[in-house]
Amino acid sequence: MNSLHYMSILIILLISDLAIAQTNYISGVVRSSGNNQPIAHVEITNVQNDASTLTDHKGLFSIPVKEKSVTVLIFRHLGYETDTLNINKIPNEPLEVFLQEKVSKLTEVEVFGDANQNSTLLKTEITRIDLEKTPFQDIGSYLRTEPNMGGIRKGAMGIDPVIRGFKYTQLNVQINGGTKIEGGCPNRMDPATAHIDISDLQKITIYKGPYALKYGPNFGGLIRLVTNELSFNESYETHLNMMVGGQTNYEGYKSRLNVAGGNKLLAYSLSTNWNKYGDYSSGNGETMQGSSNNYSLKGQLGIQPVAGQKFYVGYDRSWGKNIDFPTLPMDERNDNTEIYDFSYLGTGFGDVVHFIRAHIYNSDVNHEMDNKSRPFSDTVVAISNIHAINTGGRFAINFDLGKGVLEAGSGFERISKDGTRSKTMIMQPNMPVLYEDLWNNSLVNNLGLFAEYQYKTSRFDWIASARLDINQGNSDPMTRYSMKGDTIFIDANTKSNYTNLSLSAGATWHINDHQNLAVAVGKGVRSPDITERFITLLPVGYDNYDYLGNPQLKPEANHELDLNWTYTNSRLGNLTTGVFFSFVTDYISAVMVPTSEVKPQTKGVLGVKRFINIDKAYLTGFEINYVTPARKYWDAAFSAAYTTGINPKATRYLIESGQVTGEETINNDPLPEIPPLEANVAFYVHLLKNQLSPGIKWRMVAAQNQVSKAYYEKTSPAFTTVELMVTYHYSNQVTLYGGVSNLFNTNYYEHLNRRIVGSLSPYLEPGRICYLNLIINL
Repeated sequence: MNSLHYMSILIILLISDLAIAQTNYISGVVRSSGNNQPIAHVEITNVQNDASTLTDHKGLFSIPVKEKSVTVLIFRHLGYETDTLNINKIPNEPLEVFLQEKVSKLTEVEVFGDANQNSTLLKTEITRIDLEKTPFQDIGSYLRTEPNMGGIRKGAMGIDPVIRGFKYTQLNVQINGGTKIEGGCPNRMDPATAHIDISDLQKITIYKGPYALKYGPNFGGLIRLVTNELSFNESYETHLNMMVGGQTNYEGYKSRLNVAGGNKLLAYSLSTNWNKYGDYSSGNGETMQGSSNNYSLKGQLGIQPVAGQKFYVGYDRSWGKNIDFPTLPMDERNDNTEIYDFSYLGTGFGDVVHFIRAHIYNSDVNHEMDNKSRPFSDTVVAISNIHAINTGGRFAINFDLGKGVLEAGSGFERISKDGTRSKTMIMQPNMPVLYEDLWNNSLVNNLGLFAEYQYKTSRFDWIASARLDINQGNSDPMTRYSMKGDTIFIDANTKSNYTNLSLSAGATWHINDHQNLAVAVGKGVRSPDITERFITLLPVGYDNYDYLGNPQLKPEANHELDLNWTYTNSRLGNLTTGVFFSFVTDYISAVMVPTSEVKPQTKGVLGVKRFINIDKAYLTGFEINYVTPARKYWDAAFSAAYTTGINPKATRYLIESGQVTGEETINNDPLPEIPPLEANVAFYVHLLKNQLSPGIKWRMVAAQNQVSKAYYEKTSPAFTTVELMVTYHYSNQVTLYGGVSNLFNTNYYEHLNRRIVGSLSPYLEPGRICYLNLIINL
């Protein structure tokens, strides 16, 4: 509560210092004049007071204005002609603004598909405003509330995203122009999303399916995290952004300070974040371990020596300290991550070449874990130190070809990983400390070539892409030794080489001014990751087994079909529906290894499993999203989504008294760790000319009874949570976001939450939380 106390004092001081006359707001929606669809991320600037904002994923905006003067609003978007709107009197109804698509095919855009935001794929856009409104301190916490998404939760931070049942390296997660991060923990307590502070994000774009091939090998989906972007100005400007947030129950705070500015030649941004949280109480009053301490520093510098030629360099340093992971054998003690990147964006090459982009990066993760908070640490103290490096780059050129636009280029990624685990026998002080190699100098290289072609007619948008990846992997011999130095396991055949071809194509049919029908087909091929190739006798799976990597695995391929239909009407709203079917060949699973070949090395596990390919697996599901049209006093939204997956022929190992006694074949066994059916309803009211906007959200999650018998997956009960929230635009400089999440103090857990280590108890979610976020822009 101390953080809330200090924050309240700060709010009072700021309000007293920044008090100005009451500010009025103009709100509305921005649509494409070609198909009437809302346009996300339109930059809107009020020339009168220099206020600016972005439209959200529904195309909605709200911007402060002065009451007794002419208002001039400028609407800018990369894919549309800039438009200027002069307003003599603040309208009583929300504005409806239409932008004309640019005649030139494409400038450099950060979205997949056409610049008009009418992609053939069902995608999700999350804006900075969406993120600022929430109490979430972790990117994965937010993502799992999106339709057909989930998150595997193992501790206080690092919730691992899931899209339509695809997870881990089946997803392509990247930052800005393509930077990737390889976590250190074998149990993925530090996925890529854990190394980026949620407060630094400008937007998140999510593509579902194996389609966005120009951004890298894509098997099940793409998550693009875009941090705050540099801005070049006509004259020198400096801006300050500050955020501080606090909450009850999950007691703690998050904070951010950013200074940015520049002129035509130079742009810069400096920011720092500090987040600290303690344990929390679940809905039934049970105390759950959830402490975390994270802080970061970030700097970016941009130079534009001549118009259209921009160079960027960035540095990001983050630290994690004493983060609880009660569902894993170890907690995170220290994490030290550094990211360097350099980018080039060139435009203005003439009428044929639209842009040239280059990006290189290096991410360096030093990760330390230990079991000192576990009951069994009085017998054996284990400390793991891991060093993971991901180095890569991407080059692309976008130009006219025939009647369409071709973007072609190449990308490279190099992942290296090594580390040791020390074991000290507390009860046997004369025994020497045992040091084990965790990753055996693992190395994976991937070189990719890609091309994407887009073509438009009056009624159709077409897109096709192809990607060729050459993947190579190697490590030192996979070994494990006993405390006495005896060989338990060794495999020296660790080399692997793959050549993967991925293809996709799609089309959008503009049926009329209100309806669009889109179809996409794709084949995304993924090489096995470092864990699947080189892990050596560690319990990294959902089930209770030590796992062995298999360097001789085959790549798995996702053959997917997506069908989406949208209906947009200025009076009735926007309805989007989609269905998909995925047929995966050479699906990577695991089978038990006889104890005569290798014995488990982790106390309490049932045996050893080794990664293998199975013939096939199926996934299918649907999504529905509806948003009301822009209203003066209210708006609402609804979404529902569901995915199911099947392994046609699975093996279940029979267990009696903690021992495997046999096996049986299960036909059509559900794939493990797939979120259940979920629906969300939100309703917002706009008062005081949009200065005050309270709202309410219902999240309804069904029971998950479709669980894997082969993995002994547990069912999970249904639950409903309600959240109250309010937005208050005090002035151009000050905005307050507050609310109460889990209003009725429901005791629940997500289906993908892991069990507390050493028990069958699930990792429960927090009970009622009251939160408040203060945003200051100067």
